[in-house]
Amino acid sequence: MSCLPSTVKLSIISIASSILLLSGCASTVTSNEQSKNLSDLNYDLNNMVSNNSCTASFQCKVLEVGARACGGPSKYAVYSTLNTSQEEAEQLAQQITKQESIQNKAQGLTDCSPVLEVQSLCINQQCQSFDIK
Repeated sequence: MSCLPSTVKLSIISIASSILLLSGCASTVTSNEQSKNLSDLNYDLNNMVSNNSCTASFQCKVLEVGARACGGPSKYAVYSTLNTSQEEAEQLAQQITKQESIQNKAQGLTDCSPVLEVQSLCINQQCQSFDIK
């Protein structure tokens, strides 16, 4: 770099500095954008698991969804593998959990109310949840 003219050196340094300064701006996400994204993800999950028809209880699954500030899921979703891809439902639930964890860290402790774990059974050809007590 010692054989380069001083104007070229200055240009290289300016470009490098600009890249470093701008790299921090690209990943900035506001709280509203996270909330909107979380809302969209929840809407997508609800649509995905809305058809709960089944022929046997082994088709009924329970997903842990979200993250409470004190630990554990924020809700449980019951779905049927007869109509819903287990892999896709689990991926969407993981995305929601990740978003809620980020939101919890940004907002601090917000909700520590207990969420009861549920089981699912195929009753009247519909996957249904019931609380474990």
